[in-house]
Amino acid sequence: MRMKKKFDHKKLKIHDPALCKECFRGSCCRWGVETDLLEVAQILEKRLDIPKPWFEFLGRDKSFPSGYKFSTLLKNRRCIFQDDNMRCRIYEVRPRFCSEFPLEDGKRASYYDELCHHARAKKKKKKKGR
Repeated sequence: MRMKKKFDHKKLKIHDPALCKECFRGSCCRWGVETDLLEVAQILEKRLDIPKPWFEFLGRDKSFPSGYKFSTLLKNRRCIFQDDNMRCRIYEVRPRFCSEFPLEDGKRASYYDELCHHARAKKKKKKKGR
């Protein structure tokens, strides 16, 4: 599996991590996330009180370290691993795409404005100000 890179979001001027501390909504977790088979295996080792299945097999994909791509499932229109307080139950072993958000492969994720509560609010404010 690829090594997780540490990104300085402030330096990249892509996202301010302080926004996540303010948000507490977990709005960035309302879609499923693509995961590698190796990440799935780590998550399956956790003892969670969540009915299975947790993942959907999406197929073979050479861009994933194992060559196999999965997606987390949704429950009540949010990630299956999000608890009732909108906190991640698998934070310590969360998939790479979750830990790198708002980046995807070192660049601002194309879906950032749709997922981040603060980004959506800023976008609405700009539209109203026109």
